Amino acid sequence: MKILVICSENYSAGNSPLAMAVSGIVYGYRQQGAQVLGFSPFFNQFTDEKDYEPSQKFTEKLGNREYRVLKKLPNENDLLIRYDDYFGRAGIYSNPNERAYDDNHLRFSFLASAALNYCAETNFKPDAIHVHDWSGIAGALTKTVYKGYFENTPVLLTVHSIRYDCQFDPSDIYKIGLPAEGFDIDGYEFWGKVSMLKVAILYSDKVVLTSASYLFFLLAADLPGGMRDFLESQRKKLFSIQSGIDRKKWYAHKEENFKQQKKDALRAELHLAADSSMLVYTQLDSYSGNPAQVISTIMANLLNMNLQLIIGIPENDDNYPYFVTIQEEHSDKIALLPLNKNDDDFYNRLVASDVFLSINTNEPSLSLFLKAAAAGSIPLYNKRSQRPFIYTISFDPSSEELAGKTNAFVSEDGSPELILEQIRYAESIFHENKTLWGKIVENARSTEVSWEDAAKNYLLLLNTPGL
Repeated sequence: MKILVICSENYSAGNSPLAMAVSGIVYGYRQQGAQVLGFSPFFNQFTDEKDYEPSQKFTEKLGNREYRVLKKLPNENDLLIRYDDYFGRAGIYSNPNERAYDDNHLRFSFLASAALNYCAETNFKPDAIHVHDWSGIAGALTKTVYKGYFENTPVLLTVHSIRYDCQFDPSDIYKIGLPAEGFDIDGYEFWGKVSMLKVAILYSDKVVLTSASYLFFLLAADLPGGMRDFLESQRKKLFSIQSGIDRKKWYAHKEENFKQQKKDALRAELHLAADSSMLVYTQLDSYSGNPAQVISTIMANLLNMNLQLIIGIPENDDNYPYFVTIQEEHSDKIALLPLNKNDDDFYNRLVASDVFLSINTNEPSLSLFLKAAAAGSIPLYNKRSQRPFIYTISFDPSSEELAGKTNAFVSEDGSPELILEQIRYAESIFHENKTLWGKIVENARSTEVSWEDAAKNYLLLLNTPGL
């Protein structure tokens, strides 16, 4: 099977949640024998041209703009679109001051156009096109500008996070190849603007959300601007496929005392006492959940428990001064760490901790929980929706049978009282029933969802009649 993949970030570099997810899917496709031709932008700020073969020049049809295509070495099927006017900037989606670029709709419709044009020019006829978030405009272009070549080619869209939408003035509709008749409330209109997210969903044949609970959450949540009603209108094309993880990267070694060595090293780094306390790690960021309010509410309780709390938090976070004050007063119980995107750092934090605490309602893929479980850090979190995460079995104090199958601690919602209840269950088992705790850790480490598993499910969906 031949698949065209388009991503707004350099997935072959894999240095962001989106890029790593797309990289994993592409890897899984190729492991299953699919031929994948993948496109992403060449960002001058983050990419070295010496790692690529000399480029070829092409002219796409949407705006008749000339661009170059660079081939990634050693895999020549990972291609980058070079067009410095759009991708030679300081950031991917925004400038260093976090102001989104006003022409993102033009930039990423160009990316899709350039990728489709390359296929037509080189006679690569994919059996399916798989697009992700910002590149979702490709579905519309296959039915307009590039209809002659891709008229019957199915388009699969993965929405990694519904938070990321680009809205622009309808006067630019013609610039990105949209049919004008789609600009209405049932189409891609959103409060007088054009919604690129609605465009992507509307013109794709199938739409995948990155976990079953995330899909259920979106269909039950009170999303702004009538977006939930729009999703309901597209319900027949909505599916869920659980995002995977790289088990080789996240799985904790089973060597004797490995986890204890990592725990001792982290405690020494943070000047925490090397005692028998349960070590809890949490992060305060928009991706993994921002549990600052809940933690501050139950802080007095935590300080009276036999645990140590490590908080990953950026210094520019509004809550940083508060936690600094608490840490200074209770340096034996609380430690702060800066946040970064280094997977090695995150792995070391997870493998050293006993519990990974995350409080959120809409983290899309739940991959953080799979990473924590693989590293032997027990996930402790609130339900993301009324549909449970199918890969976790929550601790139930009323069932001895289920206790032996537990691999997570899950509260019914994100309220401080219920989160604290789960922390108390974890603390009690950790200190009073080492046999059960060891079983819970092994259950968590056995929770396996790889990118090959995800790719198999994508291929099953792509082979579904009617796609």
